[in-house]
Amino acid sequence: MRIVICDIYVKLVGHNLGHIQNILRFLEQNPSQTEYVFLLNPEAKSIPSVKTSAPNIQIIFFTDEEFVSFNSGLSIVKSTQLLWKHLIRYVTDYKADKLIMMMLDMFQHTIGSSHLPCQTTGIMFNPYPRVIPADNSLRAKQKSTITKARKMFTTWWMCRNSQLKKVFIFNDSETIKTMNETLGTKVFTYLPDPVYDYSTRAGLVIREKYNITIERKIFLSFGFIDEKKNVVNVLKAMQKLSADEASKSCLLVVGKIRPEYQAQLTEVLEETKKKRPELQIAFESRFVDDDEMESYVSQSDVVSVAYINFYSSSGVIGLAAQHNKPVIATKFGVVGDLTREYKLGLTVDGHNTTEIKEAMQYFLQNKNAYPERASVFVQNHSSESFIKTLLELS
Repeated sequence: MRIVICDIYVKLVGHNLGHIQNILRFLEQNPSQTEYVFLLNPEAKSIPSVKTSAPNIQIIFFTDEEFVSFNSGLSIVKSTQLLWKHLIRYVTDYKADKLIMMMLDMFQHTIGSSHLPCQTTGIMFNPYPRVIPADNSLRAKQKSTITKARKMFTTWWMCRNSQLKKVFIFNDSETIKTMNETLGTKVFTYLPDPVYDYSTRAGLVIREKYNITIERKIFLSFGFIDEKKNVVNVLKAMQKLSADEASKSCLLVVGKIRPEYQAQLTEVLEETKKKRPELQIAFESRFVDDDEMESYVSQSDVVSVAYINFYSSSGVIGLAAQHNKPVIATKFGVVGDLTREYKLGLTVDGHNTTEIKEAMQYFLQNKNAYPERASVFVQNHSSESFIKTLLELS
């Protein structure tokens, strides 16, 4: 049997790289007669960890010419249609028995209209039932209604293809049940969002590196720092802390900052320094390796997942749970549901700076209150469980 695994978002930011790395490692450690062909975006070729020594695995890449439509500014429908033609050619040339798409979302129109040469499964990151208004305004409600209807139609359209056998959705049984019942299908199924076990960076002591005294609690925001990560509202919330509370707090922001977000972030940062000079703020604006990421999480006190306009699963809560660190999480979507189910921390409205401030005050005043069921969460979301479910291994 030959399986093609396609991912077009393998970069040094985001979780796609981690998924590919761990699948490769698992397949190397668990040899089989099945052949695997990893078809990845051109950028992945330059990432040293995208490699394998297993004889039953090949790693190939779209050429720059094949991938140009995806970066050309064309509409998502047109660009994915063009890229899909190349993808199907690879699947056909390699005589694949099965295609696994690591991100199905942008290919829904195309799959619904295509003749697939083999059985296909894949992961959907943003299912339509999780679309909710960004705020309580009429305009936001109208926009979300239109977006939800459009996403629902394209999902129904995708499901018309009889060769599409399974669509995996991270950590969200409720949404899976809703979609299967509404669309009259059984194609949607559960996939545990994995908690990966990386080593920590030897010699990295963040309190020493940033000169953070033991009296201060470290509130960590990390990843690709864009509007979704909501650092601007976190800073505005910290402006509302008392002078004494601010003197016991440090905001540590670790990750590459999206260029379009930089100006807004800088403005609020300067405002925060003026209003609350007692507060310590540290930035590490670059991509950090996996072992560094583990060190930052393990040595912080509270991890922020108080995101805005984001309703899907996030690997950040798994990292926090792995190191038994409480979270301040968005109350909406999968992240909010999991935080409450496993009692991993407090949930807030990411737009509401008062709620964020009150959550910070709680952790400043209380020791070891959360998380309560972090070990259970980690056990239920193991890397092996994710891979065996995705690859449909017994």
